[in-house]
Amino acid sequence: MSWSTREIAELTGVTLRTVRHYHEVGLLPEPQRGANGYKQYDSGHRARILRIKRLTELGFSLSRIAGMGECEQVPREAVTALHAELTENIQRLERAREDLQQILRDAPAGDGPAQEQEPCLAADQTAFCAK
Repeated sequence: MSWSTREIAELTGVTLRTVRHYHEVGLLPEPQRGANGYKQYDSGHRARILRIKRLTELGFSLSRIAGMGECEQVPREAVTALHAELTENIQRLERAREDLQQILRDAPAGDGPAQEQEPCLAADQTAFCAK
């Protein structure tokens, strides 16, 4: 079975531009062309696009995916490195959320919408300004 570029994009849930980009960056080999000149994607292309899509959803960059080559298994060291990066990002975001919660707790209580306060962040402190 073979599919056109539009069909393979729809089948895999990506855009035409994404398929073309994967070709441009070397992640997806060019398929053979039919007598009509149209590209004819096969099940191998479909599997490759789905793999790239899944890996990017997990957080792998296209350059990291390219570095993995055609290997069916994701290298353990790549997974370990991404896991560490995601853990660090989550911790950073949790600290930021805690800081924001503290800013909101410290905000002066307003008497209504007309007196709502808007946070104004200075370099070394948090203050509140009237809207």
